[in-house]
Amino acid sequence: MPLNLDPIELRPATPDDTAFLFSVYRSSRLDDLANLNWTSEQIEDFLAKQYEAQERFFKTDYPHAEELVVLRAGERVGQMLIERGEREIQMVDLALLPDHRNAGIGTYLIGRLLADAEKSGSVFRVQVMRSNPAVALFERLGLVRTGETGSHYQLEWRRAT
Repeated sequence: MPLNLDPIELRPATPDDTAFLFSVYRSSRLDDLANLNWTSEQIEDFLAKQYEAQERFFKTDYPHAEELVVLRAGERVGQMLIERGEREIQMVDLALLPDHRNAGIGTYLIGRLLADAEKSGSVFRVQVMRSNPAVALFERLGLVRTGETGSHYQLEWRRAT
């Protein structure tokens, strides 16, 4: 049965998307914090600080990255951060709102990036938290682990030669 992906589009993020981008980040981290026995105020404060730190990190370490809003049938459903180099496409981040996860959107977007890498002869790279279920998706799409830290795997895809 084919997936119903409606029209999936990307557009550059704007300052008007700030609250939405935080909501996507927040939704992607809530499960990680569920077992901490924190108050909702502590969780919200922590998430706000972590989001600000992540934004600073992205701007410092990926200054040329495209910050994109993922749209499904015109509705904002996620965000993606991509940095393109001369011979590399780095997916810095991809996050979708919970109601749009496991619907084929991530697979579709990653597939588009892999097609771009194939066409341009680039390497596609991503770093993923070891506990993230998306690790299996990346490996299913042909990425291989090239390194790891205590918390993350580095994965890459290269065009077959």
